Amino acid sequence: MTVSVIIVAILALVVIVKEFYSSETTKKFIENEQKKTILEIQKIQESEVRKVVTPIQLQAYERLVLFLERMTPNNLVLRCYQPQMSTQLLKDVMIQNIRDEFEHNLSQQLYISSQAWVYIKNARSPKDADDKPGPNGQTPACMHSVSFSNREGCAVSSEALS
Repeated sequence: MTVSVIIVAILALVVIVKEFYSSETTKKFIENEQKKTILEIQKIQESEVRKVVTPIQLQAYERLVLFLERMTPNNLVLRCYQPQMSTQLLKDVMIQNIRDEFEHNLSQQLYISSQAWVYIKNARSPKDADDKPGPNGQTPACMHSVSFSNREGCAVSSEALS
């Protein structure tokens, strides 16, 4: 008789365990715990990614700010002008310099927003469009108002170069 009581107790225990693990409440609890664990893992991964990506993004923005600063007309003239250089040659050298700088920084678009990249491209375009001479071979209007100092420290305007 004790053997039959033990068998009944084991069967009852099996039924209870089966019901416990198959109940909806238990399933929902387990699913919620799995979701929590997955979210925690994702947060940790995002945090680790941010630790790596954020400095790279900041560096990209810094490089592009430098690019924009380097392509302002005053900085271009200071960097590109050589004594005895004609206005046309100066303009050509400046445009090539803009193109070279842009190509050098082309990969930075991976790390910045698409809107920021559009601004960078648009900032480059008007200066790049000046590649074409105006009527009668005139220099672009932006070149007429640029002034700088030559190597001797004397102020020179681009009009004086023509």
